Amino acid sequence: MTRVRDPIHDYIDLSSVEVKLVDTPAYQRLRWIKQLGPTNLVYPGANHTRHEHCMGTSHVVGKMADSVGLESGDKQLASVAGLLHDLGHTAFSHLGDEIDGVEDHVIRTTKIIAKTEISDILSEEGIDSKEVNQIIMGEHKLGPLVSGDLDGDRLDYLVRDAHYTGVSTGVDMGRLIATMSMSDSNLVIKEGGLPAVEALLTARSTMYPTVYFHPFVRGAELMLVRATNHAISSNHFTKEDFINFTDHKLLSELDKAGGLSKEIENNFEKRNIAKRALSLTKEQAENSGLEKSKRGQYEADIASKLGVSASEIYVDIPPLPVVPGLKAKILKNDGNIDLARNLSRLLLGLYEAQFDHWRCSVYAPPRIRKEVASVSQSVLGI
Repeated sequence: MTRVRDPIHDYIDLSSVEVKLVDTPAYQRLRWIKQLGPTNLVYPGANHTRHEHCMGTSHVVGKMADSVGLESGDKQLASVAGLLHDLGHTAFSHLGDEIDGVEDHVIRTTKIIAKTEISDILSEEGIDSKEVNQIIMGEHKLGPLVSGDLDGDRLDYLVRDAHYTGVSTGVDMGRLIATMSMSDSNLVIKEGGLPAVEALLTARSTMYPTVYFHPFVRGAELMLVRATNHAISSNHFTKEDFINFTDHKLLSELDKAGGLSKEIENNFEKRNIAKRALSLTKEQAENSGLEKSKRGQYEADIASKLGVSASEIYVDIPPLPVVPGLKAKILKNDGNIDLARNLSRLLLGLYEAQFDHWRCSVYAPPRIRKEVASVSQSVLGI
């Protein structure tokens, strides 16, 4: 065992195979990818990376495996999947999800595991890389521990993100894990653990508008997306180049690209971020018939009316959220299994309230923010 000191879990013990995996180039790359992308522009302490999150996930998965009574081979298999589950993330973590033509990070993760030395390391230790990938994809009996509704991934990043942003939560991870059980390949929480589920999902609901969808952070993300898409379409680098970039490598390449990409990157580094000029609720957006496929046209129309470049206007129509965990299953005292939200008025309220935080927004440089707010209403039919 190799022992690593962690601010969230105190000590994390890595097995010999896990140490070998951590020392691979694919894993070491995660040191240079921030867990929360550009969130440190708002929360200065949010500089933690995918590197320590993946170690933390492996550790939590191991605790979960002990709680549900897995034998040592299955525990090691699940812990390895937890350790490797984020290898495919691009620079600034979720930026790649919005770059034209870039595949999902989970698919990239499975390809890295299958096509690099990682597969050989696993094979030498008697671990099937295909099974690891199946777990990460949620297509294995152990999938719920890594890719489920209350998995080790979510347990670690919620507590870790709250710690580094300074957002207070009342998550009782120990109680939650202690009440876990496996039933027909389902990860369930015994009925006595329902209050811990409520605390976790309440904290998760708080983190969404407070951190994960903070409007200033979102403005920064939209800028990086535009700068990256422009650099790729201008042949300054390829999509294949991009998926291997780290945070600082991407910023460097955007700067070298010149033109619009360089301009946006320079503003990003100086914290000259596009601000939210208009915010629409789910109901307002639906009543106006807004379509994500028409964002470019909306941006061009707003810019035209103001006499500015369309590159300065950002119309953001995110997908409707479904807070992970709200499909958590409870093993009732009578032996039956039910969804947690069916047993808790609090969780039922959280399920309905998640849509209250959703916003369709228009972002623009601060100097024209008021003008954009006025023009956007007419363009978007508000």
